[in-house]
Amino acid sequence: MRKPTCLAYFLIVLLLGLVLSPILVFAQQDFNANYLISDEELQNWQSLGRSEILSFLRDKDGYIAELKTADKDGVSKRVSDIIYNAGKEHKINPKYLLVKLQKEQSLVTDADPTQKQLDWATGYGVCDNCSMDDPSIQKHKGFGTQVDSAAGIIRWYYNNTALEQWVKKPNQLYIIDGQTIKPANQATAFLYTYTPHLQGNKNFWELWQNWFGQVWPDGSLIKSADDPSVYLIDKNKKRKISSMSALISRFNPKLILTVPASELNNYALGSPIDFPNYSILKQADNFYLLDYDALRPFASAELVKKIGYNPEEFIDVTEPDVKIFALGKIITDEAIDVSGKLVEVKETEGLFYLKNGVISPLLSPSVAETNFPDLQKEKISLTSLQKYQQGDLVKFKDGVLIGTKATAEVFVIENGKKRHIPSEMVFSRMGYDWNNVVWIDLLTATAHEDGPELELPARLTTENITAQTDTAPETDGVQSPIDKSKGMYAISEDKTVYIGDKFSTGVNTYLVAEYGTQKILAGKNIDAVRPAASFVKVLTAYMLMKGGLNLNQSTTFDSKKHSAAYNNFRAANGEKFLNKDLMYSLLTSSINTPARMLVSNIKEEASFIADMNAQAAEWGLGNTKFTDTYGYDLKNETTAKEYLTLYVNTEKNSDVRKFLGAKNYEYNELKDLDGKPKHYDEHSNYLVNKTGLPFTIISSKTGYLDEAGAGLSMLVERPSDKKRFIIITMGNPDYTHRFDEPERLAKWAIENF
Repeated sequence: MRKPTCLAYFLIVLLLGLVLSPILVFAQQDFNANYLISDEELQNWQSLGRSEILSFLRDKDGYIAELKTADKDGVSKRVSDIIYNAGKEHKINPKYLLVKLQKEQSLVTDADPTQKQLDWATGYGVCDNCSMDDPSIQKHKGFGTQVDSAAGIIRWYYNNTALEQWVKKPNQLYIIDGQTIKPANQATAFLYTYTPHLQGNKNFWELWQNWFGQVWPDGSLIKSADDPSVYLIDKNKKRKISSMSALISRFNPKLILTVPASELNNYALGSPIDFPNYSILKQADNFYLLDYDALRPFASAELVKKIGYNPEEFIDVTEPDVKIFALGKIITDEAIDVSGKLVEVKETEGLFYLKNGVISPLLSPSVAETNFPDLQKEKISLTSLQKYQQGDLVKFKDGVLIGTKATAEVFVIENGKKRHIPSEMVFSRMGYDWNNVVWIDLLTATAHEDGPELELPARLTTENITAQTDTAPETDGVQSPIDKSKGMYAISEDKTVYIGDKFSTGVNTYLVAEYGTQKILAGKNIDAVRPAASFVKVLTAYMLMKGGLNLNQSTTFDSKKHSAAYNNFRAANGEKFLNKDLMYSLLTSSINTPARMLVSNIKEEASFIADMNAQAAEWGLGNTKFTDTYGYDLKNETTAKEYLTLYVNTEKNSDVRKFLGAKNYEYNELKDLDGKPKHYDEHSNYLVNKTGLPFTIISSKTGYLDEAGAGLSMLVERPSDKKRFIIITMGNPDYTHRFDEPERLAKWAIENF
């Protein structure tokens, strides 16, 4: 059977009640020679840690991944350490250095580089007409020196651009390889200063986009919230789908993901998808069938009429329109099922896809429903299979979400492989919808090879992206030295107050105390009033247990009553959960909605919050206040000193400690209505599952708001004498590496007290 083309798809859209937008407008984001990279990106020196750089190099499988060589001081170190240290010292993004190494000498991927490639790794000090043997540039020779110099010169440009005329500057005109360039920012100007060639900088831009622009897997359909344009992610580029008919002829519109506009802009623009699939394109006297990204020429115009295509459906195109497509096999009189059909063998009920005389078995009936939802099955006999050429197994297409019923694991298909989605948080942040998961058995899933696990960049992994209010009111009667004018609330160094031995850190507030006596051993800004963020959930749990919550009873989810701000808890209306399991989601995963669900078992939420404040007052916590049960509102406030008291008092409850100390959890809903009963996650404190630590974590709680920064409270034990300490950090500005400083602080405490 022949699939409908333009007119038919237009009618389908009208029947579905959709609004057809023939041409969806979006500003083109192709290579812009005037804007290569932002200043923020170029100077984001914390974008990758040592281990992340090493993992990246190993993934690229080049020679330098395992190489140890001399750094700028002649000390033998791993290449990953050399890159990390150069970025850190000069405050330049290590991603820039990785791209630079590849652009200049292909060192990231080259399995067998020459010594000359290593010696002049970033091209620093080598001009176009210079010889690498020139004695005057030998001081720049050596891998470690090259990497350090590549980072150092960019920082030097930032510091000295106003003093040096030869350093290119933003918004000034320059002739680069015969083309007028007007750098839009300092980063772009500096890249042209370092490499005064158009192609070299285009190569840099393309490498950057290919390596660091990709978040959503190939096959994803994405759009931004403020623009109706839909794009297909294909080979690290975004391909604009120009009309609704072009979209629904290829894809399921339910799979469209809404992503931040900033993320969408990270992708280079690929070739557009302008026409509905299986359209008949007419260029002069030539006719073509559009078969996804290939044009199949018809042997003659008469053949088009013979097959029965309606002339009203022909789309007139120009020769340039035709040239952007690859040419496929010519359609002749012998062509069979050029647009494909779904067939079922009468004797076996086996499903096959028949196209162009090739018959291919389907992995499972769910593949037919997912890949070919518009095709009706046609019956054929077993003997008729013999006349067709046998094709490969048809699996789920890219972009499809699959889940295994037995394990409740969820995957997204990319390039034919299944990529594991490791947690509900990752699933939610990617914009996926549980209703779009195709649930299959394990055997069917194993037909897809495993691809790399889906990971989120740090910018998409915050617990609470944005708080409800832009600013928090000053605490009554307290003179707060915290600067709330921008970003994370912070106390300047000149107003910082230390207690005990000083621990050097960029974290704005920390506290180390003995667990038994609550004696404070060391601290920084411990009386500063800060947003409590998800630290609030610890008192919520304590008050629930104090209020008589029965962990063996259940709570039924009601979205109108229970959905919390920034809700990423997977629950359908009417589904029933064991209260014990909700406590794991609340304290171990730090999910917001379970707080409201559990509180509804005790009393009205406003009354419950009043009880929380009364409990804080009873413990003498004058600067600790609560306005919700999960920490989203900036008006939830506390200090490190007061939270020490709160955490010790609440954590002594054995049930609260159990949930705060769990490494991971897994449970099934008591009543499942959406076919997805299983929930699982690991502790939101990554240190809980880290091996080799010189201390044992008994319990811990994370917290984060943009204004609060990252926070972590831990009860840790020293193995040698079983002495226990409370470690609290608040106002950690480095979200990407948010567990590094708490780990270092805990080690310092273990060694010194």
